[in-house]
Amino acid sequence: MSKKVLILSEAVGNGHTKAAEALQQGIAHLNPSVETQIIEVGQTLNPFSSKLFVNFYINLIILFPNLWRKIYRHKQEKPLSQWKKVVIYLLFHRRIEQLIIREKPDMIICTHPFTSATLSSLKNKGYPFTLCTLITDFHVHGAWVHKYIDYYLVSSEDVVEQLLEMDIPRSQLVVTGIPTNSSFWDKKDKEEVREKLQLKHIPSVMVMGGGLGLGGMKELSEQLTKWKDNIQIIICTGRNEKLRKVLLSQEQYEHPNIRILGFRNDIDEWMEAADLLITKAGGVTCFEALSKGLPMYIYKPIPGHEESNCEILVKNCLAEKLDESYTIDELIEKLLYAPAELEMLQTKLKAYQGTIEPLASAELVIDLLYRKKISTYKKPISYTLSNEY
Repeated sequence: MSKKVLILSEAVGNGHTKAAEALQQGIAHLNPSVETQIIEVGQTLNPFSSKLFVNFYINLIILFPNLWRKIYRHKQEKPLSQWKKVVIYLLFHRRIEQLIIREKPDMIICTHPFTSATLSSLKNKGYPFTLCTLITDFHVHGAWVHKYIDYYLVSSEDVVEQLLEMDIPRSQLVVTGIPTNSSFWDKKDKEEVREKLQLKHIPSVMVMGGGLGLGGMKELSEQLTKWKDNIQIIICTGRNEKLRKVLLSQEQYEHPNIRILGFRNDIDEWMEAADLLITKAGGVTCFEALSKGLPMYIYKPIPGHEESNCEILVKNCLAEKLDESYTIDELIEKLLYAPAELEMLQTKLKAYQGTIEPLASAELVIDLLYRKKISTYKKPISYTLSNEY
């Protein structure tokens, strides 16, 4: 019998929907008969309120980062209060119940805490769908935690430990990693990719600021231009078209070793062509880089969740942080003159790649839809649960 899955995201940044798309791709690969639909709920049901919120959020983290950090950290280990859930519902999700009644899904998977909040309240009314939350970071905020969620799909055991401290039963926690498009798992020849992209065969540094092109990208790009005669610099501004145009208009970026990109659907190939990535610490971008085995250096993560992502990645030796103690110039000098010093991170990444099962989250969905229980897999991260399963 055909099953239907709704994957509910929000148009806040790019990562939540990219994870939804990757999960949809994995489900289609394993069982094409499963009908899946992705909906950016706020953008679909209340586009005006959604756009206002996104603009407010972006301005807040750019203009008042310390204020946003305090807001994020305040009671971050506690679930959202009821009044906050009501505000989310009234601003973004007022007509969501009609959508659920119309679509009649067997399962709903939320990739954003706002949708998790509203759908957990709906499930409390007696709707029969299975409700899962896919956490798109290496750290969990209390906003993701709700009473009527059946399963949490998480990136790592670090997130499991955090959720256990929030009194979520171990039987509801599944380590699947963050879903990434299959193109990030296809290993390609670096030289062939560089030729395809018309890049030179010289040390290459990629700069990213997520879908919104944030993370001090302009300052970072300016610091890198002093090395443009020695390295290839690939700057991806995402959907930040204003920043892309500013960089293109400046004479210092007019150099054959500098490429300035906007939003790309082939970012996996540009990652393949690069020798290292300098980025902020968005969960999906970081997991894509881990999937590619691309060494990551984190620069000016967004306060709150990205700072926590950075801490966890650095703690597990999966990335390094650039700051006053480890500068951009020191990194480029190592890349050019002492590349062996960067090999330790590369070795750690290769070991980590071997622990990840790319289709783990999709396998979990299929198991729940058709078998109503969870299978056991050999690979350590391909998903793990308590012994009662």
